[in-house]
Amino acid sequence: PFLGTAEGPLEDHGARSEADERHWTHRLFVDAADVYLPFLEVAMDRAETEARAVADLLREAGVADGGRLLDVACGIGRHSVPLARQGYAVTGIDLSPTFIRMADERAATAGVSATHVVADMQRAESLLADRAPFDAFINMFTSHGYYGREGDLSLFGQLRRLAAPSAAIVILTSHRDWFVRNFVPQGLDRAGAMRVVQRRQMEDSTLSSDWEFYESHDDGMDLRLKLPMEHQVYSLHDLRAVLEQSGWSYLRSMGSDRGPVFELEELTLESKTMWVVAKAPGGANTA
Repeated sequence: PFLGTAEGPLEDHGARSEADERHWTHRLFVDAADVYLPFLEVAMDRAETEARAVADLLREAGVADGGRLLDVACGIGRHSVPLARQGYAVTGIDLSPTFIRMADERAATAGVSATHVVADMQRAESLLADRAPFDAFINMFTSHGYYGREGDLSLFGQLRRLAAPSAAIVILTSHRDWFVRNFVPQGLDRAGAMRVVQRRQMEDSTLSSDWEFYESHDDGMDLRLKLPMEHQVYSLHDLRAVLEQSGWSYLRSMGSDRGPVFELEELTLESKTMWVVAKAPGGANTA
């Protein structure tokens, strides 16, 4: 097997190392954060538009402007910073120390107050109990499904128990129905000097992929990371069921193509991504 790190090129370790046994999220977002970073940076062009859409959806759900908001898997602060600029009291959590450092730098440059914490979202309840309750939660860029359906039941259940009365959650995620209808077994994405080749298999709602990250330079391309991963992808029906089993009350869904300029529309089979909004009636202590 292969293991790439943020410090150097890919190496063939032969026998499986301790690092190989770590979950793929650690190997990518922590050990090789610089490999994935360009794909977050290239998405900055739509961050402000998405943050405005989040604020609109939260207002429609009854969350007051300036409420306490938790950005779950905040990455480099693409949404936490513009939402803090809009007046929300934002806390962002992410597994990656590199991404959290960059989120702090982005907030400082923007002159806004936002708290960013290195934390595993699967332990959100125990790690953030002293900061609760939160009036709003966001989970963007398909930042769930890493540990399957059971992992998401745990995650959204923990967020529910951190929620203030009538808090709301906004989720932006890939749309399984579009993905299945348009499935291709191999893809190539580019961001800056990075290229990622994805070889995919789909079984039910589980996407299994082998990712190969290459870095281009004047003399050619170097293989930086080879990584197998599994990811749960949801239809609206399935995600709604997970949220409701976790104690949330489904409100609405919308669709978009997640481009830099977009309008949220009715969710259809042609929607590449879906936005789902749910409420937590009764507050944190009445699950």
